[in-house]
Amino acid sequence: MMTTSDIIPVTTPTAVNVPTVSLDTILTRNVLDHGFVRLVDHMGDDLSIVRSARVSYNAEWRTGEDEGKDEKLINYLIRNRHTSPLESVQFQFDVKAPIFVFRQWHRHRTWSYNEVSARYSELPEEIYIPKTEHVGIQSKDNKQMRDIAQEAGITDVDLEFIRSLQEHSERGFKEYQFFIKNGVPRELARLFLGMNTYSHMFASVDLHNLFHFLKLRLHSHAQMEIRVYAEAILDLIEPIVPFAVKAWKEHVL
Repeated sequence: MMTTSDIIPVTTPTAVNVPTVSLDTILTRNVLDHGFVRLVDHMGDDLSIVRSARVSYNAEWRTGEDEGKDEKLINYLIRNRHTSPLESVQFQFDVKAPIFVFRQWHRHRTWSYNEVSARYSELPEEIYIPKTEHVGIQSKDNKQMRDIAQEAGITDVDLEFIRSLQEHSERGFKEYQFFIKNGVPRELARLFLGMNTYSHMFASVDLHNLFHFLKLRLHSHAQMEIRVYAEAILDLIEPIVPFAVKAWKEHVL
């Protein structure tokens, strides 16, 4: 029978060359008018990447011989698209965003998502209304995007669009709340709500697939409303994997 005296304490190796970060407090970035991205959990850091990479040639995962060795290895991996070691780093985010942003986000099927259900609960009255200067016009060169920078500046059409969108969104929520109060099922009453209604999800992803998401959603052709979420995420993860982000910016972005 094993006693407490038989238990050998296990010490965890600590990084020598790789900066580490503590998530003692939850990190949040506010996005758009009512949205946010919150980093609620993560597993691994730059050290996890080099540890996973070095096992492929049966090397010591920590040598400590060269202060720049880990950074050089991560740079080599990303430059040459050896991406599987990046999968050893995992992130979980708490996100609030308009429904139309989530519909674009969910096209990235390598993530794991759990979103609030409007069948189970009544959604709060939170709607996204763009800033007038962000309305812009439909691009003549790209079918899927808008041109925000206009020589004409803010037009009467822009002002009318914002006014009408605000009015329409508020009216939709009044109908939604009225019919729920009067017994209509939530799963049908939600049909009054627009795509600019805010929703809420938890989303998990490894670093390799997160970098792919960021490459696409930070692009100038990505819709501005999802691009700002990508910018917030990059800001949140950079202190955790600084060498990986540095190499990715240099060789991929």
